Amino acid sequence: MGKLRFDTPGLRMDSGIRFDQAVPEPPINLPPSGNININGRSQGMEFYEVTKERAQATLPVWREHTPALKITLKGPDELEDHIDEFEPLVQLRTGAQDTNDAAVRAAQRSLLKMKNLGTKVPAIIEAMLDEDEGIIKDVNDLYANAPRAEASILKRARELHPVWVRANAKLAAMTPAQAAITRPLTGVAQTAALLKAELDGYTNLIKAVKDTQEALDKKRMELRTLDRTVDQLCKRWYKAAKALFDEGSAGAEALDGIPAESSTPAPETIEIDTVLQGGEGGLQVLVSYVAGGGDHATTKTIKWQVGAEVDYPHSAPLDPSGNALGPFAEGAVVKIITEVSNSVGTRTTAARTITLGPPIV
Repeated sequence: MGKLRFDTPGLRMDSGIRFDQAVPEPPINLPPSGNININGRSQGMEFYEVTKERAQATLPVWREHTPALKITLKGPDELEDHIDEFEPLVQLRTGAQDTNDAAVRAAQRSLLKMKNLGTKVPAIIEAMLDEDEGIIKDVNDLYANAPRAEASILKRARELHPVWVRANAKLAAMTPAQAAITRPLTGVAQTAALLKAELDGYTNLIKAVKDTQEALDKKRMELRTLDRTVDQLCKRWYKAAKALFDEGSAGAEALDGIPAESSTPAPETIEIDTVLQGGEGGLQVLVSYVAGGGDHATTKTIKWQVGAEVDYPHSAPLDPSGNALGPFAEGAVVKIITEVSNSVGTRTTAARTITLGPPIV
């Protein structure tokens, strides 16, 4: 194909063309041979980093060779302002993601506690009061509802609480009086009152999940909007500048320092949905993914690092139905990304981090 340019046959400005690599401080007068082929780039980048780097390569050329040119009433100063907007938005998105992750994990942890108690406590009641027909009937009624999903876990917990309270009353009435039933969990003796507190607090936990998800969606959209704005601004300026510069001029040669994608689409990222603790011994990291994604990717990988490790030394093929990593040690800090690649380059998602707490098993 020769040099890859926006006027290359088969490339259109409205065809979803994206830019992949930029020179941080490109020289203004690059020779024609200086056009950069992004296919050799191996470093993974988030979607916005592709646009930001190309904008950084575009800015000095725009300022040097067409300082008065306005695209949709925007010039190089406005482009520079947009470039400066990326990092704050990325930080806000990351903060919103961390807050949402914490809310999701708090709700999951509460649900797991109720599932554990709903499974273990009836067996304890049955063993301690097996001659009490009324209590045993109540316990058998509990067993009719298997706590496998959120609704059934909550249903058994609600039905268990009054049975647990009555069982404690029966034990207290014995001679000599017997202690109330408890079940140790994550180092805490769980009681009927604590189960009731979990039930009462669960609604607020779910509300926090929805509220933080809404805030996260807003920050994600703001970053996506900025990405599209800058992407289109750079493309439109390039098209105008290409028509303005004479062949062989300094401006035309400077355009060679602004890379463009090939006709092969870049791989679409696979976004992480949730990162939760569970699985084997309660010490695995369970990763689920947003449906879709991965288009045009020839390899799809999940990568992670633990503690002070860097550069994500661990990896596994990405399973769209979910991956279970580990098990890890309690207290381990695990950082995770997804990575997709093809001949054009490599794309990654924002890192997600989880600290493993005491397992609930």
